[in-house]
Amino acid sequence: MSFVLSLGCFGMAWRMTALGASGAEDIPPPFILVAGLAGVALLLVSVVGRYPWPASNS
Repeated sequence: MSFVLSLGCFGMAWRMTALGASGAEDIPPPFILVAGLAGVALLLVSVVGRYPWPASNS
């Protein structure tokens, strides 16, 4: 689920970058940065959550 959300965040960042570059909208860079960082964070969550932690039964 977090992988799909990360793809959505990356897609939103890409779309906002395209809108800002075309001149149709004036989107401040922090909004694009936040969307990109959210995508990276969710991607890391999906990678870390994929591999279970070893049992700590000492």
